[in-house]
Amino acid sequence: MNSSSISGYIEEYGKDVYSFCVYLTRNREDAEDLYQQTFLTALSKPDDAVTGNPKSFLISIAANHWRNERRKRIWRNEKAGIVHFGEGDADAAADLHPNAEEDFIKNDEIKVLRENVKKLADKYRVTVLMFYMEEMSLKEIASALNVPVGTVKSRLNKAKSILKEMMADYER
Repeated sequence: MNSSSISGYIEEYGKDVYSFCVYLTRNREDAEDLYQQTFLTALSKPDDAVTGNPKSFLISIAANHWRNERRKRIWRNEKAGIVHFGEGDADAAADLHPNAEEDFIKNDEIKVLRENVKKLADKYRVTVLMFYMEEMSLKEIASALNVPVGTVKSRLNKAKSILKEMMADYER
């Protein structure tokens, strides 16, 4: 690929790819490395490598790099601590309005849901992030992960049921 097409992809899809990288790696430093590696790999691909959705193409590169790095770390028995990044508390909002309590509860539920997604096994978490966060189709996810569409559906269903149980615990 040439540098002008990569520049266009960075401009159009950079935020989405970076956000996906942050969710995968769970810390900003590793996310930045993965983000750079994703676009370096895309740059080394031929111009006709992108067949269809460029965003899916880039997300699949990121997911594959991440998966390969995880395998290497596991193989080497490197155990690194996870750094959770803060997203700001709902009570820090200076502008309180009549629905502040409802907003706080909703923001708290979203925060708990995000934390629960982070707790999912990798194969479920990656699938959920690709489907809901990156809005990739089942077929695009299957292609990116090199698995059948049925496996993607199964992983989404299993992830939903796990998250439903986790959230039921939260509501008690």
